[in-house]
Amino acid sequence: MNRLIIALLMIASVAVFANANFDKNFKNTIKKVADVDVEIYLKKELKSFPAYFIIGQTKDGDIFPAIVNKDGKYFFGISNVMHLEDSDTEMIKNELRKAKNKQDERNSVVLDKLFKNFNDNDYVFLEGNSKNLPTQIVVSDPDCPYCRKHLSEIEETLKVANVKFIFAPVHKKEAFVKSQLIMNETKGLKDTKDKINVIRKYYKDVKLSPKDMKTDTTQIEKNAKLIFDSGVIRGVPFIIEEK
Repeated sequence: MNRLIIALLMIASVAVFANANFDKNFKNTIKKVADVDVEIYLKKELKSFPAYFIIGQTKDGDIFPAIVNKDGKYFFGISNVMHLEDSDTEMIKNELRKAKNKQDERNSVVLDKLFKNFNDNDYVFLEGNSKNLPTQIVVSDPDCPYCRKHLSEIEETLKVANVKFIFAPVHKKEAFVKSQLIMNETKGLKDTKDKINVIRKYYKDVKLSPKDMKTDTTQIEKNAKLIFDSGVIRGVPFIIEEK
């Protein structure tokens, strides 16, 4: 009996050690390949062949799926081109759905807290064409081509929503200056069309004067830091409906 207990304890110890080895190997492999620190969000054994389905998670909260061999040293990312047992396929779909929902919930909390840090003086508010419309928060950059395209269609957006523009440039100093000039020149304006005209004036390759380049951009720099330090917003334009 004692031998049986000892044997079972030894098997359990080996299993724990192997599990710890797997986690360590997988993390080291990802670090070596992508130079990213990750944790294992979920690990499930496959029935199709000897391997695990893994959902990895970065420090920023991003998730990614992979199929990993038993010792954690080799893996491949999941694609649409694969054939697994139906039970494995269904399991992967369900776990990815649950992980994505959890990530979305986390991001929603972070974004809600983030935008509560901004007051009316940090936005350019564009009023929609009718009452009781929802409000979109748009994080934008005057030198971003996709942001310029978004602005070109702003009249269509205002048919269905109010818009709060907040500027968080990802380009050079000129983008910060243009953003601050927009904030300065729209301050006190009441008419939405007048505000759009000011924004459009700077959403192009306009030549800034030496005087313009001396504009204090502290406000824009602070806003951009808050936004990108959140870990959720990594590019522009970023659009979300205000709660």
